[in-house]
Amino acid sequence: MIIVIADDLTGAAELGGIGLRYNLRVEIANQIGVAFSTETDLLVININTRSMIEAAMEQLSRALKWIEQLPYSFLFKKVDSVLRGHVTAEINMQLVNTHMKRALLLPANPRLGRIIKNGKYYVQGQEIHETHFSKDPEFPIKNADVLHMLGAGEEVQVMAWRDIFPEEGIVVGEVLTEEDVEKWIQLVPDDVLLAGGSSAFIAFLTQKIAGQGFQKEDASDTFSGFNRPCLYVCGSNYEKSVQRVQAWRMANEPVCYLPIVQPGEKMNGQLLNNWIERVKAAIACHQKAIVAFDNEGLRGLSLTPCFLREQMAQAVHNLLNEVFVRELVIEGGATADAILAQRHITQLKPLEELGPGVIRCNMHKDPEIWITLKPGSYSWFIL
Repeated sequence: MIIVIADDLTGAAELGGIGLRYNLRVEIANQIGVAFSTETDLLVININTRSMIEAAMEQLSRALKWIEQLPYSFLFKKVDSVLRGHVTAEINMQLVNTHMKRALLLPANPRLGRIIKNGKYYVQGQEIHETHFSKDPEFPIKNADVLHMLGAGEEVQVMAWRDIFPEEGIVVGEVLTEEDVEKWIQLVPDDVLLAGGSSAFIAFLTQKIAGQGFQKEDASDTFSGFNRPCLYVCGSNYEKSVQRVQAWRMANEPVCYLPIVQPGEKMNGQLLNNWIERVKAAIACHQKAIVAFDNEGLRGLSLTPCFLREQMAQAVHNLLNEVFVRELVIEGGATADAILAQRHITQLKPLEELGPGVIRCNMHKDPEIWITLKPGSYSWFIL
């Protein structure tokens, strides 16, 4: 069994979807210690530490203690492709707990135009701090230097795959092409902890399970649309996601913006009930609804991402107690995790990879309801 530790839910789902390409039996654990099938080939554990501050290391420590008891053949650390979160701290803790001295970090994703060249991170040819990632609400990136992005100390260095791998510390691999990723995976010593994004995991699976009866398949190209009724929750602050919701609203799609309250205030019961009734009416009429925050209304307000996603999660939880949906589509990993926590959903079974990073799952406790998870910065969508 392969185990992946992911720091957010959409990242966990993304690697679960990649496992489906190889016909692996995949489960996602959204809570430490949950039971899973003994026939599982790939167990992806979402520890949800990316948005944590003080509790992140404690959460990772709990996950590693659980993993020590599990029968696995390989452990992979999933990190954000643009290095948001507590990347070096988590890798260092994992090195200590697994009694290893060195790690290879491959976050770059050339398929999305995300590369590392001469120690700097580029997105579609631009230095990353010149892109929308500079406006990330939790981890704004203001410098393209990879070591600066990581807040790294002397234990971290950026290298090319042709260089001699050091005896200890963390190596960030320079990557310009998918072939570079493949070379890194091919040449990395066996006693090195592997961490990275989806490109690194694809290369790992391609090289490590070849010849074991697993056949690689492409993401589904036959998907014709979600079941109805469908609820689409946009919790992403990514600019293109916000613009997409605005375009849907201008096209008279059933967009229902969630009312905004100030921190310390509880949403007025009548205000929430009115919103729920609007969403229920949209679903009754159109068999679908789109819920999001009106970002124009958020301008000038000092509202943290944590506060907003908890408001969204609570509102969606109340809504789902009153209306039945067959499909729940959630954009944004932290929002998805908050909603699943409210619904006490601790396990997901990925069944379809609709596009890179867009994974359709069902629940163990209610397999008739589908949940699709999508990172905000990925472009695929259909409604």
